[in-house]
Amino acid sequence: MRILITVWKKELKDLFFGEEVQTKLRDHFEVDWVPEGVRYEETQLEREISRYDAVLTSWGSPKITANVLSQAANLKFIGHAGGTLIPYVDPDVFQRNIKVVNANTALAKSTAELAIALMLAGAWNICGYRDELRSGIWGGNGGTVSGLYGQSVGLIGIGEVAREVIALLRPFHTKIRLCSPYCTPDEAEQLGVQLCGLDELLRESSIVSLHDTLTPETRGMLGKEELRKLQTGALLVNTARAALIDEEALYNELASGRIRAALDVYYREPLSGDDPFLRLPNVVCMPHIGAFSAYWKSQLAAMVIDELLRFTSGAPLLREITLERFLRMTSH
Repeated sequence: MRILITVWKKELKDLFFGEEVQTKLRDHFEVDWVPEGVRYEETQLEREISRYDAVLTSWGSPKITANVLSQAANLKFIGHAGGTLIPYVDPDVFQRNIKVVNANTALAKSTAELAIALMLAGAWNICGYRDELRSGIWGGNGGTVSGLYGQSVGLIGIGEVAREVIALLRPFHTKIRLCSPYCTPDEAEQLGVQLCGLDELLRESSIVSLHDTLTPETRGMLGKEELRKLQTGALLVNTARAALIDEEALYNELASGRIRAALDVYYREPLSGDDPFLRLPNVVCMPHIGAFSAYWKSQLAAMVIDELLRFTSGAPLLREITLERFLRMTSH
């Protein structure tokens, strides 16, 4: 099987394709690499795709458009060493006999770990106590924090990130509510969570964490009225997409001091140093680092190559993307 790897960015190639991964590729496939350090364009892919049975893509790869697919007579497999596929493949691919997989599992585990870290940081007021110490304030032993253990946690949206968050929360014995039309009662029982509507989740959870994809239906799903339903002192965590929450409504609610937030995503990225959210003492802001785990990033290409080996051996795929899953993905 002949493979084209369209990862042209040196830093990604070095991170994803260590010696062990490259050895696995050489042992099983005939591999061609696009030139390193030079942007690989869609027109080049369209000219060259006919020679390949499989294509591996990642961030910065050209999109496999309808025009590219029209020249891809031999293409049987597309593996994306990343998460969302919307910017990288045309939906027409699902009308062809081509298997499509991604490595979102690695990114989901990384993002879930950050979500838990932000819950802990907020629940323990880590940044607040750090700032007090820098100002010469020693709180003494009389204070308390909410902590994470035994809290009521509400998760909005179900996917790989949310499922991993649920697993990571188990040692804390939290009561987890889940709002998602895509989780069945049977799966909820297996996960150990309580399905509920958005209104109940907002009113009954001391910590609310967003894990939905950004679609026309979910954009702005938390507006002024929804945010007002949060408990006083509640912690709102967003490692998903900023536009799930109305920005003005979120700022106003936070500025009132009634709730707290831990954010990793924003309407404008990168944030400017004078962004109003950075001046709020009840907000923990991170610079969109959900996928930054070095361990999980290093596994992206390996996961895709393992899927390709399953495909060539006739074994069931573990990370296949269907049209239904594709249409639910975030656009960027």
